[in-house]
Amino acid sequence: MKLYNNNNKIIFKKITSVICGNKLKSLTKKYNTDYRAQHFYTESHILSMIYLQLSGTQSLNGLVDKIKHSPKLQSMINSASLSQISRKNASRDYRVFEDVFYEVLNIAKRKLGITVLNKHFKEIKAIDSTIIQIASTLAPKLNYENGKSGLKISTLLNISSKLPEKVEIVPARTNDRKCINGFISDKNALYLFDKGYYDYSWYDNLSDNGYKFITRQTSNAVTEEISSTYVDNDLVFDYEVTMGTDYSSNKTKNTYREILTFDENEEEVRILTNIFDIPAEEILLLYKLRWKIELFFKWIKQNLKIKKWLGYNENAVKIQIYSALIAYVLLMLFKLLIKSKLSILQFTRVIEINLLEEVEIMRLLDG
Repeated sequence: MKLYNNNNKIIFKKITSVICGNKLKSLTKKYNTDYRAQHFYTESHILSMIYLQLSGTQSLNGLVDKIKHSPKLQSMINSASLSQISRKNASRDYRVFEDVFYEVLNIAKRKLGITVLNKHFKEIKAIDSTIIQIASTLAPKLNYENGKSGLKISTLLNISSKLPEKVEIVPARTNDRKCINGFISDKNALYLFDKGYYDYSWYDNLSDNGYKFITRQTSNAVTEEISSTYVDNDLVFDYEVTMGTDYSSNKTKNTYREILTFDENEEEVRILTNIFDIPAEEILLLYKLRWKIELFFKWIKQNLKIKKWLGYNENAVKIQIYSALIAYVLLMLFKLLIKSKLSILQFTRVIEINLLEEVEIMRLLDG
């Protein structure tokens, strides 16, 4: 996929030009997603779902109406009926959207680069998940608790580049630890995750393989103190510990570092890490960067079409989620292209109302 085609003048066409071409044809062939397409081909499907995300369109009906009454959109997207789009969301292999997301992500990683946030680590990455609920009557197969249905989006967010590097979309009932295979693979990075991922044998495995992490201890974690280190701060305590008990099969074979402090409500906060050569207060500051992934989830929920579902089988929901993620990365890339100084939120709003204008208007609006 090429970064951008200089012949594209309409903003939407410029933004999405990176996902068209031979690579998309190859993915279409790989998953046979143009079989019985009825003139609503894979490329048009992907572009229409991205347009829905970027334009703030609230429904498939609204999308159909906009395409039907816009010559500019019709020059890029084959018109389809509401029933056609609904059927394709339900049946066209979502993996073509998933692969397009990773192709666009790879371009963004090369172009956007990274911001070094800490002298000890080239990159800092956070792991977390969020559940998107669906009415249980609409998606009974995705039921997970108390009559609720939903999907879980597990994400590895590169805080240094602001990009979601890996995404796993699974039924909400899936255990957090089972959603992140392959997420940790860079020994030069620091990984941050919360107490929902606690697993002593996993901590040992990460440590034995040279991966650095900071996490939060569960409140009922049992530890045995090996030694302590003085910290010149009355609210911070630094210990070397093992976790678990001798009479339990769940005990760490390695020692770890537990840093105890207190939050604004004077409640204990126990931070665990396998890093021993960085001051305790700096470890606490590094862990606070994990909040960036919470902000990422909040942003995509508030600014992209991801909370109100357009279809209710798992395939349709995954297509909608990957379309939102593709839209997010495309916005980041286009913001870089025109050297915008706007915040990503401001930029998104400007894009929404100017999608079918020519690129030059963005340069005027952005100063």
